[in-house]
Parts: sequence; C-alpha cells; structure tokens
Amino acid sequence: MVQAFLKRLGTVAAFIVMLVVAAIIGLFAWMCREQYLEQQQYDLISTEGQRVTIRTDHVNRDYQSWKDQFANVAYLSFTYNNKNYTLRYKQDSTWLSAGDRVELFYHAGTDAFRQPRTYSAFRENSNQSRLVKFTVISFWNDGRKWLAACVILSSLFVLLLSGLLATLTGLTILRTAGKVVFIAILLAGVAYLTYNTWQYYRYYNQLKAGAQEETVQVLSTNRRSSSRRTQWFYTYEATVQHGKQERVIPIEAEEYRVLKPGAPLQVYYNSQLNDMMSINHTPDHTNLMVTLFAWVLVLFFTRQQWLKIRNKPRATP
Repeated sequence: MVQAFLKRLGTVAAFIVMLVVAAIIGLFAWMCREQYLEQQQYDLISTEGQRVTIRTDHVNRDYQSWKDQFANVAYLSFTYNNKNYTLRYKQDSTWLSAGDRVELFYHAGTDAFRQPRTYSAFRENSNQSRLVKFTVISFWNDGRKWLAACVILSSLFVLLLSGLLATLTGLTILRTAGKVVFIAILLAGVAYLTYNTWQYYRYYNQLKAGAQEETVQVLSTNRRSSSRRTQWFYTYEATVQHGKQERVIPIEAEEYRVLKPGAPLQVYYNSQLNDMMSINHTPDHTNLMVTLFAWVLVLFFTRQQWLKIRNKPRATP
C-alpha cells in the first residue's frame, strides 16, 4: 500500500514538474514572439523611415513594462508635427533630461518612432571567422532568429502540452498529435543539419575561390574540443593580427603544433566576405558526421514505427 502511494505521489510530482516546464517554455515562446514582432516593426521603420531630431519635453524612468527591469530605459515625451508622443528609450551611457535633443527614426505611414540601434540582440563576434563554430544562423538577421526561437519553443510547448493533456484525459488523439509534433520537430532538425552542412561547404569554397594570399602574424593558438566529454574531435584556431584588427581563424593540427606567438602565417583573405583562413585549412567534417548520424536515427525511428503499425493486431469482424 505504501509502495503504491509513493508511486502515485511520484507520478503526481512528475506531472507538476512537467507542467511547470511547459509553462516556462510557453512563456519564453511568447516572449520570443513579442521580440519578433518588435523587430519586424523596427526593420520597417528604420528601412523606410527617416532620421529626425526631437527635443524631449519630459523624461520618465518609472517601470512601465516587464522588460524595463532588465535594461536602463526611460520614457521620452516629446512633440513632433504638433502631436504628442511617448517613446521607450534604452539608455547606454547618456543620462537624458528634459530639453535634450535625440535622433530617432520616424515612419510617416505608421506614425511611429524608434530609437536607432547600434547593437544586436544576439551575441556575435565579428573578429571570428564564420568557419569557426560555423552555423548558418549567423547569417540571419535578428528577426529571423527571433522567429526561429519562437517556432522551436512553441513546438516544444505543444509537444509537452499534448502529453500532459493525454495523461489527464487518456485520449488517444492527443497522444497521436504529440507523436506528429515530435516527428515534425525531428524532421525539421534533420533538415536544418543537412542545410547547415551544405552551407558550410558552400561557404568554405566561396571563401577560398575569391581569396588572395596574405601573410599575417600569429598572436596565439588554441585547440578546442567539439565535446566536453570526449577528446576525439578537435578544431584548431589561431588569433592573428590583420592590419589593426585581431582575428580568430581556423588552422590545421600541424600548424597548431609548430606555430608560436610572433610567427608568420600564410592565409587566404576574401575581402568581399571579410573573412580568412589558413591556406592549409581543410574542411571540418564534424557537421557532416552529425548530419549522417541524425539521418540514421530518423531512419531507425521510422522503421520502428513502421514495424509497430505492421505488427499491430487487426480487429476481427
């Protein structure tokens, strides 16, 4: 009896934990959606609008949104074309006061203002070659990144929610819906890995084809493991001096062993892509191996599901 009670208690606890996790994922999915819509609005105003200079009439620093707790913001009240406006303004280092002049984007069609941005919502290292930790997402703008995050989190939320509802109601259709969502996520993941691998080789060839040879000075070298649990797969990098800029570029294992700070290094530099790599650098096949492994998993899962359907006993009349 005690064992049955403990088992039921564990089931209830697991259900509550999954419910909390689903709620958190749903909240993050909603936040990503809000950021995506805001980014779309900003792209429209900054692209089709014009820069104007306004004079602030009043500056309010009271919190008016949940986002205000995570940034130094102020709400600017001002007049433009005889109309009153209030704009949420992110302050980096300047402390704005009433009477200060501020440059903004203004879009006449939407009659809206936006603060010009000098930052990206996603961390990017412009001094690092795209071949280092290559991902096609690095080529996307912030809007597409927010949309991708929203779609992924929303899919996980639907998957968890369908499982929770199926546990509560016992409806078979909910379990089926959960499997459909899981298969869709799996196929989307494999499709992304395949596309990412193809883009990696395409970018490597594009960089090399349009490059010229240059000599740079090595500042330091680094060896990075593809996994924290295994030391089988290493990638090698060098920090080099290119003009007045330091860059992190991919190199080969042999170069890592012999290069010392101050040593010269022959590189391919593509000015159009503003990227470079060692002339001896060959493509990293890690992405290809991960993609092939993912396809093996998909084929294995598909085969298992097919066998379940084929071996399912048919109802006799």
